[in-house]
Parts: sequence; C-alpha cells; structure tokens
Amino acid sequence: MEIRILVAIGNTGLDDVTVDYLGTIFEGSGDVGFDLLSVVKIEGVTESQRLLGDIASVALSHPIALKKKTAASTHLSILKTKFQTAGFAEEQIDCQAVFSYSGVADTLLLKGQSGIYDAIILAKRDISGLQKMLLGSISATLWQKDHSVPLWIVSGKPANRNFLVPVDSSLHTLDAVDHLAFILQGDKEAEISLFHSSSMLAGQPIAPKEKFYEKWGKEWCEQHLKGDADGHFHFHAAEQILKESNIPANHLHRIHDESGIEPAQRIIKAMKTHAYSTIVMGRRLDREKNIFKGVSDRVLANIDNIALWVVG
Repeated sequence: MEIRILVAIGNTGLDDVTVDYLGTIFEGSGDVGFDLLSVVKIEGVTESQRLLGDIASVALSHPIALKKKTAASTHLSILKTKFQTAGFAEEQIDCQAVFSYSGVADTLLLKGQSGIYDAIILAKRDISGLQKMLLGSISATLWQKDHSVPLWIVSGKPANRNFLVPVDSSLHTLDAVDHLAFILQGDKEAEISLFHSSSMLAGQPIAPKEKFYEKWGKEWCEQHLKGDADGHFHFHAAEQILKESNIPANHLHRIHDESGIEPAQRIIKAMKTHAYSTIVMGRRLDREKNIFKGVSDRVLANIDNIALWVVG
C-alpha cells in the first residue's frame, strides 16, 4: 500500500528543508510517492479574460507568469534530483508547475482534498506566530481551513526520527496515533514517545468507548480502551495501534507529566528536553474557538527545528 504525499514547493531555500526531512522520515522507502506541486499565480486577470479561455491560454499574455513557471519547472527538476540522491526512484516523484488565479494556498487546498493524499507537507517561514496567523501565510491558511488531510509543517531542520505524540482520552488523539502508525508501518528504527499531561488545564472527561466503535470496532475497543492503572487508555490504546502496525514495543516510550498548568508549554518543554524532531498531534474540530486558543495552535507558534504533524 503506497503512501502518497503532496509536497508544497515554494521555489525557495525552504524546499531543501522539506526534501531533507522527507528523506529522513522515509529513508528511500519504495512504498511512498511524492507529488511536488509549484503554484504560479497569474495576477491582474479580469473576469472576462477568465471566461474567454483556459488558464494556460490566458497565461500566454502574462510574460511574468510564464517566466515564473519556467523557473519553477527548473527548480522542480533540481528537487527531483535531490530526492533521487536521497534514495528514491524516479517513478516515485511527480513534479508539476501549475498556473492559478486564486493563489498557492487555495490551489493546495483543492489538490489536497482530491482524496488521494495521506498528507500535505510544507515548510514554515521563520516568522512569529502572530505574523504567521495574521499575515495570511500559506501554512496558516491551510492550518485554519483544511481539516480533511493531515498537515505536516516543517520548521528549521529536524534532525532525527524521534517522535513525540501527546495523548489523552479523545478520539482525535487516536486518529493522530493511527496516522503515525500508517506512515511508519513496519518501521524498526523510529523512536516514539507518548506524552500525557495531567496538568490542571489538560483535564477532560473520558470519552465513552462507544464513540470509537465506528473506526476500531466494538471488540477492539472493549479490549483496549480500559480505565486501568495505565491511565485509562492514554498510553495503552495508542501503544496497541502502533504495535499492530509492527512498530517494536521497545521503541515505544511513555512520558507522564504531572507538573505545570498549561499543556502546550509542557509539550514544548518535553520536545526540547528530549530532542524530538517530530510532534504528532490530533486536533479537535472546533472551528468556533479562537485560533490561538487550542493546544496545537500554541505549539505551532513555538516550534523551531521541528516538524509538526496535525491530524483533524
């Protein structure tokens, strides 16, 4: 079963960071395919021009856009070579430079929602969380608008295959673990730490097992969603999902944090203390909350040399 990743290419040095990270995660695996997408926005097009012809025809009268697409195609060829140098076969890498009226973020959204991708990955510019959320960056737009495909945001240069996975008693937690298990199926080297914070603001009611039946089945839930000394299923169910994907048990670790009052701060501290390069988080589908309010939002605003995978 092939994993398919949509790789957002911005025609900058950040693209090298993305390629390096994917090389670190997949290590030349033949079970993954990459679709590299570079988007060239055509500016100053009237509605009548759009109606008169397809976008490629309209682009012929926009020399700046044509020049940008030529440069983007050249850049994609260079990145494809870098993927091959990292051990991936030519047929695993598809490159496409496309024109767009709406811009990079909206084009990525449309492409990502086609149903064929297991994740969208892009590099995050080194700007503040406030700037990122208010100035309309590509990563911020995808972060706010798209919940259908897991989003991988790479910041700086993540250096290893150590994963930190915050867990609690929610469905979105196990969705995130399930995504990681799918990506790392059979991996014998990755190190995964499950992190649970029992801090004052992290507490929440334990979700009824019935909510999990649709995805994992009643029998599995009755067996593994236990309220035992392991701390309900904070750890046990997540470990079971990973073990069923043939992740060695001795590569799974537990961190139970009882200090602090703010979960995002504890996650960031654990990340820095133990040198993780990837955080995998589930996100509640609460579109009404302030975008700065959620734990995953606050973690995103403070990551550096880290990749953040967000599911949901």
